Amino acid sequence: MNDPCWKSDYPVPRAAEHRASRRQFLQFLGLGTLAVGLGAFVNKLFAGEANDSPAPLDVASATEPLPHGYQLFRYPTEHDPAILVQLESGEYRAYSQRCTHLLCPVHFKKENQSLHCPCHNGSFDAADGSVQYGPPPMPLPQFEVEVRKGRVWVMRNRIENDEN
Repeated sequence: MNDPCWKSDYPVPRAAEHRASRRQFLQFLGLGTLAVGLGAFVNKLFAGEANDSPAPLDVASATEPLPHGYQLFRYPTEHDPAILVQLESGEYRAYSQRCTHLLCPVHFKKENQSLHCPCHNGSFDAADGSVQYGPPPMPLPQFEVEVRKGRVWVMRNRIENDEN
């Protein structure tokens, strides 16, 4: 009767107790990994080859100048603000309206042909979306623009910037 009373209630030796919990942890880790992998496989199987590219969007008339030199729209989804700008040369450019610094909306400044972010005083060149000054780390994401039958269409493809 020299043993404490709890030893009779819990007859598992301390060394075996640690092995059991380690084994349970590894079983949990293995089954969890298997479940995540199986879920990803089933998702890919049933999702099929969905077309991730949105359809081209008719944004504005090419026969009249854009009011104030720009037109706001949503592309590629209803949750993505975008801006179409008309340069002094008459060419059109389309960009995501979210600044690459902290996603604040950019605004077109016709007088210096730039897209300005008022949150932290960043600026992008309206001709190519490159950073002119301020904290933005990357150029604005740009969309392909095409003029067809007197209409300005924004295409699904983003133009890749070659600033690497």
